[in-house]
Amino acid sequence: MSVFNPIERIGIHRSALIFLEEFGWIEREQPISDFGIDMHVEIVNNGIPTGQIFAIQVKSGKSYFKEETTKAYIFRGENKHLEYWLSQSLPVIILIYEPTFNSIFWQLVTSEKIIRTEKAWKIEIPKINLLDKAKEELKKIYYNPNHYVALQVSDISHNDARRIEAKILVESTHAKSLTTMRKMIPEIVEKFKNSDYHRNKLTENKYANKEAEVVLLFFYDSIQQVNKGLPFCRVIWNNENCQYKLNPFEPDEIIDKIKIKWESLYSSLSTFISNNEFSKGHYLSEASKLFNTINQLYMDIRTNFELYNQSLNLTSLKKSILAKKNEFDYLINNPLEDGFPPLECESLDDLIREASALIYNVWIVNSDKNRNEKNLISMIDYYLNLVQSKIKYYDYERKKIK
Repeated sequence: MSVFNPIERIGIHRSALIFLEEFGWIEREQPISDFGIDMHVEIVNNGIPTGQIFAIQVKSGKSYFKEETTKAYIFRGENKHLEYWLSQSLPVIILIYEPTFNSIFWQLVTSEKIIRTEKAWKIEIPKINLLDKAKEELKKIYYNPNHYVALQVSDISHNDARRIEAKILVESTHAKSLTTMRKMIPEIVEKFKNSDYHRNKLTENKYANKEAEVVLLFFYDSIQQVNKGLPFCRVIWNNENCQYKLNPFEPDEIIDKIKIKWESLYSSLSTFISNNEFSKGHYLSEASKLFNTINQLYMDIRTNFELYNQSLNLTSLKKSILAKKNEFDYLINNPLEDGFPPLECESLDDLIREASALIYNVWIVNSDKNRNEKNLISMIDYYLNLVQSKIKYYDYERKKIK
């Protein structure tokens, strides 16, 4: 018969009491083992649940304190738990309970903090990270006004109204919390009211030292969403004295005179893209086949185009293009049309798709019976030159992908 050891349960209950009694937060213990998650904890502000939730893993006993440095305890874990934790939509916190001194230490699990080992992984849990002293520090995980990056700022001033537009990339934990975003948005809008960016000298001379009258912001939670044009939130602020206000959407709510639109289709579109993203290996294999088709079409058409310049035999040129129907059909029915490229392959994908569209335009103009010879030859020459300007960078873009 195994001997009952209460330390594990004491660690969980002691942690729960800190969250409940000392922080005043909501603690929900997981009654069924959830692959390394012992409880969920929700931040409460002034008695109001915020929807800002942590996933908590508690480890109890002196064995978790045997390995240490001068500043931290070393926690070693299993790969199966790590991959699950890093894929969580909630921030995951590890707690280790030391029974002799009734102390609990914490650490946020992020890929940056993980140290890969020969067999699994480890993470340092600072000795100063005492859970009962961490209320404000833990709240910062869900709210830090600096956890965003302005990826693109544009001066769209028009009709004597100074207008600033920006794309904002928000750290994913913050982006997933409406409470956090409702607090961040007014602060970010305020910063952009005082933007010193002007698109040219004319607007700089006209609006120098003038506060923006319109601020239009688009919020994203990943580079993929930026590239796909899928903001999870749009924001517009108009100075009440502005004569030329912008109102591009009906707001879901208004905070401090800032109109906010939460994109209802964002989640489903984001999931759809994620579920239909190619693996790197599969994408590069299919991209290579598509590029080879584009390149071969270009060389064949260029050769026949040069023959036309010598013979002026338009019928022969047109027949040579029509003979490549299968290759042209492949351009618009290739496997890459069924999914999305991985993030690191997006620049290569843009180049290939642009080159594909341009060479396909040769088929379109060649199939147009209403074009006269001069116009047709001019357009084919135009598209061939554009295709050449794209395909010469293929090797460069491919080498950028490790």
